[in-house]
Amino acid sequence: MSDLLAVSDLSVCFGDRAAARDVSFVMGRERVGIVGESGAGKSMLGRAIMGLLPPGAAMTGRVRFDGADFSPEMRGKRIALVLQDPRFSLNPAMPVGAQIAEVLRAHRSLSARNAETEALRLLDAVRIRDAEQVYRRYPHQLSGGMGQRAMIAMMLAPDPDLLIADEPTSALDASVAGGILSLLDAEVARRGMGILLISHDLDLVATFCDRVMVMKDGEIVETLPARDLAAAQHSYTRQLLAARLKLEA
Repeated sequence: MSDLLAVSDLSVCFGDRAAARDVSFVMGRERVGIVGESGAGKSMLGRAIMGLLPPGAAMTGRVRFDGADFSPEMRGKRIALVLQDPRFSLNPAMPVGAQIAEVLRAHRSLSARNAETEALRLLDAVRIRDAEQVYRRYPHQLSGGMGQRAMIAMMLAPDPDLLIADEPTSALDASVAGGILSLLDAEVARRGMGILLISHDLDLVATFCDRVMVMKDGEIVETLPARDLAAAQHSYTRQLLAARLKLEA
């Protein structure tokens, strides 16, 4: 398996506080999960890979994608980011379909008519019923699950090689979340993409991912096959597993 993403000694600091410390890993066209408690640095790592750090953040280290150093031109077209809540990602002043079409025209140079046709196809591909009606709706007119599907359609529009999904189901109820994961799984398999799934849900990554990286205080403390997560050896991972069992009891 060739490396699709290679992160080397990546650190993100805000003054003297480190949000990520010397993170290194490689992944191919596979499903890799990052787990850890809130504040562990998972989302910051995802944004650092995309070059989308907030003001005041200083980053060191190296990010290589498909054999080349990361550049902003790769963002969107080759690497896409799905955020947790579409309400904060979609433009409230534009119909959903127009936003997807805008991405298609920017990254795939489609005409206005062809972009609309492809946007409708993408909405249908992410299992949205009545795609033509949803195309003309504004984000506030969509349910949480439908909004997340529309956001995924937008991120898939440029046909990326890697999808970073940051807690894509945590704001959804269990039945809707299952549908979103099933959709992502199908698209990853169909397109041959890699996916980096950021989550606090150990059960989710154990069933969805091929490998799991456990993050604590900005560091990757353990990496193991997802099927072996229940047998993790690091004390922090064991604490996470124990906390999950207590919540289920």
